[in-house]
Amino acid sequence: MQEAGTELAEKSEKQAGSIAALRLPFGDWQDAASRGLIVVVAIALAWYTWGRWGDLQVDCGRELYVPTEILRGKLIYRDIFYPYGPLAPYAGALLIAIFGPHLVVFYLFGIAVAIGCALLLFEIGAMLEGRAVGLTAALALLFAGFGSGFANYVFPYSYAATIGMALSLICALFTLRHLFGRRGYNLLLAGLAASLTALCKQEFGAACYLMLAFVLVMEAARGRSIRPLLHGIAACAPGVALWVAIYGWFFWTLTPAYMVDANWIGMPGTYSARTYGAHLYYLSWDAVPRQMLLLILSAVLAPRLWFLLAKASRGPRNIALAIIVAIAVVCRFGFLVWAARAVAELLVFPEGMFFIGCGFVTYSTYELIRKGERRRLAEAAVGIVALVPALRVFEGVTPYGYGIYFAMPLFLVFAVAISRCIKVATPALSVDQQRGLVNYLLAAEIVMLALICIPQTSERLATLETSWGAIRLKPEEANVARQILAFMSERKREGRQVAVLPEAPILYALAGTEAPSRWYTLLPGILSPAQEDVYVADLNRAAPDYILVTSRKTREYGADYFGIDYDQKIYHWIESNYRVAGQFGRFRRDETGSTLDALLYEKEEHGHGDRSR
Repeated sequence: MQEAGTELAEKSEKQAGSIAALRLPFGDWQDAASRGLIVVVAIALAWYTWGRWGDLQVDCGRELYVPTEILRGKLIYRDIFYPYGPLAPYAGALLIAIFGPHLVVFYLFGIAVAIGCALLLFEIGAMLEGRAVGLTAALALLFAGFGSGFANYVFPYSYAATIGMALSLICALFTLRHLFGRRGYNLLLAGLAASLTALCKQEFGAACYLMLAFVLVMEAARGRSIRPLLHGIAACAPGVALWVAIYGWFFWTLTPAYMVDANWIGMPGTYSARTYGAHLYYLSWDAVPRQMLLLILSAVLAPRLWFLLAKASRGPRNIALAIIVAIAVVCRFGFLVWAARAVAELLVFPEGMFFIGCGFVTYSTYELIRKGERRRLAEAAVGIVALVPALRVFEGVTPYGYGIYFAMPLFLVFAVAISRCIKVATPALSVDQQRGLVNYLLAAEIVMLALICIPQTSERLATLETSWGAIRLKPEEANVARQILAFMSERKREGRQVAVLPEAPILYALAGTEAPSRWYTLLPGILSPAQEDVYVADLNRAAPDYILVTSRKTREYGADYFGIDYDQKIYHWIESNYRVAGQFGRFRRDETGSTLDALLYEKEEHGHGDRSR
């Protein structure tokens, strides 16, 4: 009886997958309604969180400063430090050139990218498993993508990450169209999308090319012919030629060592990766076995819990879901936070999702080899394009922080796994009944995600008016930023230069000034010991009249404070050539105030010049 039920579930799954694969774009009103819902939710979230995106210190300022420097005639990598591909900063420069330096321009661009990513996830999910799965993944991205601080899609830590993810999803979509026999130049377009992805964010580009290579090799192996492989290589060749030509020019002009050591500092083997990689990638090497065990346990428990929910009778299932949703609701008011976190990590957005993805790819590949089903090749392809970027956060897969940039395609795989678990748990139900149960449980998943992920807006109550437009901040942070920007603008009118360390390049952009070196940010690992000497030489040459040292704590790198835990040589040079002339806010190295609180250093020869209050 159990075997017959399993066969029935597999048959219904195959039928549903075949129907999903044959769907035409905009083929019925339900698809159009789902796309409309995605756009409406994005607009509602944008209105609800308007202006609360971004961070005045962490990363985001680079997304304004680097494009403005490009428009001043500087060459990326040579004249400006930049750790990713060149596409995003030049796109930002184009936006500024056309529309002017306005935050709203970047906000609208980021919202458009978020909507594009959500729609692409919907299309891919609907092709693989059905409309409900695609809609769940799309809404999950939106709920997580409109947070405050640096972790959002509107004004993110890096537009290279959001654009790169969008392009990788385009590559995956055209690859699926090719596998499902849709008309068009799908492989050629997938190859071009992969090329642009590689020019945006390296790990997303690697994911696209690994996926394409897997697909082409498996197609050739299944057909026992080399012709599909040669045809695929020819289709992808124009895209490869594009990124090879662009990167080749930079590497030839600036040398490979300069490109990697002075820019792509996160690459394996660089000083930053060797020194701070364990902290940045959430790994404590002494605890790796324990970490892996916990993640694998999470990966095993999460699908099992959804299986048990589906298998339970209606009453107990509804009671369990009511309790879980109630925990998420109470958490919104600041209570039972630990319980909500446990629910999120075990059921809603499991931390072991990376290993769920590994299992998904392994099983799909096994079924592909065993049965030769083309749909299994499509599933494995999506799993690969989801897994590779997720390596960046595989021990920190969460619906907030950096996880929202690297784990959302992986969440789509998880949503597919949920749907499959529900179907396997209910073999006696008809296809329509199974679809109804999948819709019901995924709706509960969406509700819980909304309660857990949609940010509170009560913290950022103060408005900071800048030359680029308004930003909503915490009152204490807005007050300090207002003073610093006024000071920098006044010194600019006097022809004096102000440097800001270790990290706040957005202040340069908002004040219309420039950093004294190609390095506009000093975080642990950006400068090797030899590059510290180069930076000191840049300071000697630029001789800024004032230097601001903020209380930014870089705990995520394992080195807390500039000048104390890293870059001591630079701080010693500042102490030797400048004197403390005041402070903005209440400068402390104990996290009791705003991380924007800063000491003001003034060159010794200025005597009793201007002072900060």
